[in-house]
Amino acid sequence: MTITSYGTGAYRAAKPNEFVSTRAQFDDLQRQLDTKQRSTSYGDLGIDRRVSLDLNGKMAQIDSWLSGIELTSVNLKLQTASVENFTKLANETRNDTRSNSYVPSASGRSSPQVLAEEKFKQTLDLLNIAVNGRYLFSGKTSDTQPTLGYNEIINGDGAGRDGLKQMIDERRQADLGSGQGRLTVGGAGTTATIAEEVPAQPYGFKIVGITGSSAALATTFNPGPPADASANVASQPSAGDTVRIQLKLPDGTQEEVVLTARATGTTGSNSDSFEIGVDANATAANLRASIGAALGKQANTTLSAASSQVAAQEFFAGSPSNPPKRVPGPPFATATLPPSNTGAAATKTVIWYRGDDGSDSARNTATVQVDQGQTVGTGARANEEAFRVGLAQFAIMSVENFPAGDTNSQARYEAMAARVGEKLGFGGTTQKPAELITEFGSAQSALSSAKERHQSTKGYLNTTLASVENVTTEEVATQILSLQTQLQASYQVTSMLSKLSLTNYL
Repeated sequence: MTITSYGTGAYRAAKPNEFVSTRAQFDDLQRQLDTKQRSTSYGDLGIDRRVSLDLNGKMAQIDSWLSGIELTSVNLKLQTASVENFTKLANETRNDTRSNSYVPSASGRSSPQVLAEEKFKQTLDLLNIAVNGRYLFSGKTSDTQPTLGYNEIINGDGAGRDGLKQMIDERRQADLGSGQGRLTVGGAGTTATIAEEVPAQPYGFKIVGITGSSAALATTFNPGPPADASANVASQPSAGDTVRIQLKLPDGTQEEVVLTARATGTTGSNSDSFEIGVDANATAANLRASIGAALGKQANTTLSAASSQVAAQEFFAGSPSNPPKRVPGPPFATATLPPSNTGAAATKTVIWYRGDDGSDSARNTATVQVDQGQTVGTGARANEEAFRVGLAQFAIMSVENFPAGDTNSQARYEAMAARVGEKLGFGGTTQKPAELITEFGSAQSALSSAKERHQSTKGYLNTTLASVENVTTEEVATQILSLQTQLQASYQVTSMLSKLSLTNYL
């Protein structure tokens, strides 16, 4: 049987526990006043703990997205700046090629060529930019520097792998052949003939047509392959009559050789005119000599420039999984098989680009998730077409040499400059630097929109979360004041009871 205590003894036995509990409440309220937090654990939030957990989870996800957006925005800005600087360098070189900038020099290089070399090096630096150990133009292999240095690209690595300069030289030998662009000039009597080599091969000039301006110069054309053409001096031509030979070059451009008949006894350049002889046979002989001279000049000027373009294009198309194609040889001047990158050729050339060379979109090589169902591509590769075209033109300008004593130097320089200027215009379907800037800008816009959206959502969630987890100063102060009053009253009663005795009671 339990006997319940009454009177002051019972009060004294129960009151200490209540004091401890009340004191703990007072301490917790002081903590709330200092931290503005309702509790130190989710459990103390009661039924609101689910709301708090859900909101905090959403906030953590948003913070993760915002962190990724912030880091990627920096990368995009640097990538855009690199492309903008590359565009500026390309435009400057293009402007340099528009004027008559050829000036004979002891070094064999003009001022625009020297500047192009520096632009080539600057472009490599732009493409090798890295942030926090991540190369921005290396695709998926962000830990690999995307390009080799200038010297290795131009001169090779010194360990058996050739650079661009050697490739240009080999291709030029293959295109020029014996000096007339792999064409043979022949004929007898009143006929002058031009023929491509047999068997057909992919180098040098390709004949695409021949015309005479009068009945005195009858022409025929066989498209082949291999193609051939002829001009027959049916009768003595008049001064001013012409024979026009249309030629296709390895880079896809065309040139027309125009040979004009000049009066007997007059002088002129054999590369653009022929003298009317004493009879049709003599005139045909002069025409054959002029065709040979014209082809020789074109081979050493326009064909040489076109050959450099093809070699540079092949070189910069090379990648770790697709080595540059090389002319089979030596000897190269008599090569008949097309350029190849199989067998020994696969290991003979330096690979200028060392990054990821997959077939997927360069933008997809680096992505960032900016929302639940939204991923933005921000990757880039240094071997994208716009960069390859620009680097090839800078390189051609850098390595070509035009000796002051060579009578063909100015014409060859002008042929080179014309092609470089045209390529740096990024015409036709060629990828343009502006397209890269637009794509990076679009990605930046997507990131900015997502950031703004998340910051707005985060503000709303913060407000909602604060109503669950936080307390107001006024609310806590009121509770403290109420608890303080209760404690003070309890202490006063306890104090009075502690002094109570039988004498005082009586």
